[in-house]
Amino acid sequence: MTEGVFTALATGLLVLVGIAQAVVLVGQRRQQRLDLAELYRKRWADINKDWGTVVFLGRRYGSYYQVTQLETLRQLKIATLQDQDEVALVWAREAARNVCELLSDVCTRILQGRILVSEAYPVFGTGLLRNSAPLRTLVDHRFQAEFLSAYGSIGPNEEERRHDKIRSEVQVWLSCHDGIRRRCLILMDLLWAEAARLEDLPPHDMQIAAESKSRTGGQNRTRLFREVLRLNGPLSVLRALRLRGFLRYSEYKRAPWTRGLTKARLRSLEQEWVQRYLQE
Repeated sequence: MTEGVFTALATGLLVLVGIAQAVVLVGQRRQQRLDLAELYRKRWADINKDWGTVVFLGRRYGSYYQVTQLETLRQLKIATLQDQDEVALVWAREAARNVCELLSDVCTRILQGRILVSEAYPVFGTGLLRNSAPLRTLVDHRFQAEFLSAYGSIGPNEEERRHDKIRSEVQVWLSCHDGIRRRCLILMDLLWAEAARLEDLPPHDMQIAAESKSRTGGQNRTRLFREVLRLNGPLSVLRALRLRGFLRYSEYKRAPWTRGLTKARLRSLEQEWVQRYLQE
């Protein structure tokens, strides 16, 4: 065996070893992300009751659409009326803190590259997104849903007044924890983009969101971009650009070859939903 052949074989062997090590590292990294996603799945299940409380606080008092069990909902209504203001704020803030800190933590890991959006999405699914309006009511002071409109000339009754006061105090608490509040909004934007990419949401919901994001999409992308740089430094600009572009999935397309939704596709999905409804 000549020296040249031996060198070539050794070089080839080193390349194979390097490739094998890279494959192992990639597999380990993916397993770590999956383990992290499973950990968040368990944590989310553990605070399911707190999530129901957050939805209760974010919706108008007496709203039909809730995610908690009837008995728990009855207890929340009683607590709203019977507890002193200080006591009511304790259970309300605790629920908001548990939910928002978890969402903020998940968002941080995504922005750091420790877990992918596609891996975090199954943890929450559409259950979180279909009730994102109450959560946004708490974490985004600019957001006001239709069910929080004026009560009319007679004004709110005592139950509604107490409920609104507790909600207002929770909003104040969240405004004092701007990082948590900000990352909750970013996570909802990322999860909504993933749901739109997978077409998991009703077409009407995706259409309303896309129309809203025609006004707020630029602000959402800027907020995410700055947060990535804030967490990871200027060297993470490529990750920031990639995630910022990912939000385009929930917006209307700018051009045929770009990411996003089209009105034609939404109309087609709407027809499919109607046909399935009629068949059932």
